[in-house]
Amino acid sequence: MTTAAAGLRALLPAGDLTCVVSDALDRGGALSGAFRPVWSGASCAGEAVTVRTFGTDLSAVFDAIAEAAPGSVLVIDSHGITGTAFWGERTTRAALARRLAGVVIDGGCRDVTAVRRLGFPVFCTAITPNAGLAGGRGAVNVPIQAGGIPVSPGDVVVADENGVVIVPGHLAASTLERVRVLLAAEQQAFAQADRGAAAPPDGTEGEMV
Repeated sequence: MTTAAAGLRALLPAGDLTCVVSDALDRGGALSGAFRPVWSGASCAGEAVTVRTFGTDLSAVFDAIAEAAPGSVLVIDSHGITGTAFWGERTTRAALARRLAGVVIDGGCRDVTAVRRLGFPVFCTAITPNAGLAGGRGAVNVPIQAGGIPVSPGDVVVADENGVVIVPGHLAASTLERVRVLLAAEQQAFAQADRGAAAPPDGTEGEMV
């Protein structure tokens, strides 16, 4: 895992990290609002291992789990298919065994009770009981699109209850530094607000809602 990915992961416990990361990316980088966590409180950060499925074939998902390094986040481009699940209990257990950090699916998930019980962070655009079938097709670690945003292998994924943000790999280190600056400014602004001295963002450090 890169230093930037590890640094962002370390900031997850503060909460709402995706909001600050988006601010650091000039208020961008977020996938569409259709991406939601399967269970409340889910969050993850790590380098992207990308998956491009073929139809309802989920073979590439299993290939990606087998190839991914510990701490990785799978990002699955299923071309917006929402009537078929590309993730479930079997893939969750396999991902946990590989010590992956989470998965983001532009498509469906199933076995949500098991996923919630196992505590694996899953973000998806649909829930459906229909499962895909393995047919040996699809691709791993290729450029994809997810939620209207291009994702490349090695980009940094940050996800929490606010949604999912993609940090391009070449911007990861500078984004981490920017996030740290924004968090410090945010804490100062919160302290002022608690004293009744709230002010709107002025376009300088600490931009926030």
